[in-house]
Amino acid sequence: MFGHLPGPTMCCQKAASLYRAHFCGLGTSLHRHYGAWARWLVNRDSAFLALLGSALAKAPPELCQTTCCNKFATPRDLVADNPVLQYAAAITVCGLSTKLDDDAQDEHGWRRHAARLGSKAFDTPIGDALGLLHAMRFPVQEVRAWMAGQADIEHSSASLLECAAPTRAAYGEIVGHLAHVSDAPEAKPLLHQLGENLGFLIYAQDAWDDWARDKRRGQFNPLHAFPDLSGRRAALLPALEQALANLRRVFDALPLRRNRDLLHAVLISGAEQRVNQVAEEKDKRPKHLQSPIENTRRKSSCCDKCDWCNGCDGNCCDCLCHCRPGTSGCGNIIDCNPCDGDGCGCCGCDC
Repeated sequence: MFGHLPGPTMCCQKAASLYRAHFCGLGTSLHRHYGAWARWLVNRDSAFLALLGSALAKAPPELCQTTCCNKFATPRDLVADNPVLQYAAAITVCGLSTKLDDDAQDEHGWRRHAARLGSKAFDTPIGDALGLLHAMRFPVQEVRAWMAGQADIEHSSASLLECAAPTRAAYGEIVGHLAHVSDAPEAKPLLHQLGENLGFLIYAQDAWDDWARDKRRGQFNPLHAFPDLSGRRAALLPALEQALANLRRVFDALPLRRNRDLLHAVLISGAEQRVNQVAEEKDKRPKHLQSPIENTRRKSSCCDKCDWCNGCDGNCCDCLCHCRPGTSGCGNIIDCNPCDGDGCGCCGCDC
């Protein structure tokens, strides 16, 4: 889980603080359980996993006042260490292990040697992470077997769906197991479906992004059968759109107890953004032939309702907006701070 999802783009300071509290809290948990080096593994995908687990739990996560990276900085609210953070941290460390194993198998020259040395150097923390996942009753052996069998599936005649199957299955278990960690067993089927569709999006997007590099290095890519851009898009985009539609449907049905709009901004909007990159890259198709995703608009906000050029003072917003210099409209945008905690008309936060 490295680099697929973006951070949230919201004008509500409380929503941004909540996301930062999980992101930095996860970094602190990685440091505490695996050493200072592990802090550098924290990423937005694993932060989403922690945020999703917190949203499913019956009680909101406890916060603690501490610093994140700089010990001399002003302390701020971070999510205190808890089973959800520990689970996300263990998954993150095991993600490094999977990446190193893949590189040791697929790469050549110094990259292969570096991956093998890395696996040996991080053997102890990786073993600790696997031990924690075993204790949490995560199906470690099954997931590792799926990922180890990736190379056996990837061959010249394999389809994209066949190649993505191990990643789909692994992500289904990773996200689905949050039901156990967060004590929300009723959510497991939906979480499993969400993980499977997210896993497919990640694998397919990687295939799209890495096509030129894989071609140059002589490495397998399921899109090599389509040497031209339009052919790759035609082969990939319908499957991406279907996975994105499934992701929206499952997410809307999740029994989240809090932070739905923040999670939507990270997961759904983030996935839409990545799919749009495929749909719009050097795309010269007429408008009536474009995918509906390409015309998707974000949820309207009070930013869209204000006519700043007529001297609006921001009172149309429900959460104490005020003008500050920017680049939107006639040169002003709004900044909502503070949010009242009951929902914000600016960005839809439900923090």
